[in-house]
Amino acid sequence: MAVDKTMLDAFLGGYKFYIDDMKNKNITGEYYDEVERLYKRIEELGQECSDMNEFYAKMQNENITVKMSDAYTRALTEEGNKKYMPKDGEIPDDSQLFKNNIDAMRNCIKSLRDSYEDSLKKATESQRMRIMVESNPEDLIKSIEDMIALAEEPGMTYANFLRIQIERGLDKVVEGVVTRKSIEYWIEAKKALMEPEIEIKVLEEKLEEYNKEASKNKFNIVDTHVWNLISDRIERKHQAEIIKRDKIYDLFHKIISDLGFWSIAHCPFAPTDVAPWSMMGNLELAKADIEKTKAIYPGIIREYEKLLYRYFGLRLKDVIRDEKFIHLIKSNYVDDSQELIEHLLLDVYPQCKPFNTLPNDIIEKRSAMYKGNRERNPLRNEPYMRMKRYYNSKFGEGYMEKYMEEIGQKDVDVNTAKVNSSAAPWDLATFIQHTEGKIAEPDLNETFVDNSASAKVDEAASAIKEKAGGFFSFFKR
Repeated sequence: MAVDKTMLDAFLGGYKFYIDDMKNKNITGEYYDEVERLYKRIEELGQECSDMNEFYAKMQNENITVKMSDAYTRALTEEGNKKYMPKDGEIPDDSQLFKNNIDAMRNCIKSLRDSYEDSLKKATESQRMRIMVESNPEDLIKSIEDMIALAEEPGMTYANFLRIQIERGLDKVVEGVVTRKSIEYWIEAKKALMEPEIEIKVLEEKLEEYNKEASKNKFNIVDTHVWNLISDRIERKHQAEIIKRDKIYDLFHKIISDLGFWSIAHCPFAPTDVAPWSMMGNLELAKADIEKTKAIYPGIIREYEKLLYRYFGLRLKDVIRDEKFIHLIKSNYVDDSQELIEHLLLDVYPQCKPFNTLPNDIIEKRSAMYKGNRERNPLRNEPYMRMKRYYNSKFGEGYMEKYMEEIGQKDVDVNTAKVNSSAAPWDLATFIQHTEGKIAEPDLNETFVDNSASAKVDEAASAIKEKAGGFFSFFKR
């Protein structure tokens, strides 16, 4: 299941700028190829991930923002340096190389500023708002100006300049500026969008380690290779915990989803009103598939429960008190309403056993919930609203409205938008109160026998034996 297209498109807009700008400047080569590859990778992640939480995490883990900004900056620098390269067969002396290097740095500053101004002129209104915040080159220019100042110190030679540049890490300053800003940006964004605490914790640890390592350098930056090792160590430190929590919630989500599907299959209107059965175009086929669903889903759910307990030592009552599920409730990342989740846990779950069906009173309750449009979380669009508020505060009021208009999608008003649901919003306190000590804990080793089916088999066997009569008597002799 892919990330919501509206949210993904809003995210991709700023990154598409890099490719468009390089195409307009006729820049080709390895750095352009790298930018294009990274952009395609972002699109792939949008299709691979099921929500923005997972998408943001993978973006950060693969360091895509830093890599793309770095490749883009290097492409502009390389393009500006071409005019200062020696002609074929020409061997310039150190003084000429030194002058060319300084001129190239000055040209790089000019190219960065010209590129920025040119991009603003060609961009759409929403793109301009974003470029002015994300792509303002002055921080990078300050780093280059520091190198020019070093080169112009009295008595500086080209050999000494190169040595000091490497010793102090000046050749990595641009990367350092981009890296720190990227980490700070993601921390700010994840907090504003209410992403999981563990993801924010990882980033804050990275920033702390980056600043600690950078303090050892005169220009307050970290060598890229050193930083990659530090970043990798921090990610590996938390990786097991993140994977474990994701696996737990994945199993929990499967159980809840299947409980919902199994219970709605019992409702009398399911063949005609509920997808996928209503889309089959054949009522008898739909009814047959519903009977199959009612028969097999309890066994599937029981196997998910066994996996949850075998590998993580958890039951459903434990998962709904887990920090991740509590966070999903608080941040409105839960698709279903509180009323539906409570109904599935308290009413449906105890009845969901192989060879069992729902009693009429629970079927009526489930039907009323479906017909009354009370199954969806009415604030499920709040994550998008947070994203809209954040980007408007980041890039200027009206940014998201303009962006949605430019990509041909209708925007929703932050203050009045509501999901089409008649359910009440989630209230964590009442959810805890309603479910505390009330979630069933079935025996996961219990075996089930369909007594009605066994009786039918015995009855059929007796009838055959009676009809065969003498045939069986012959073998008895």
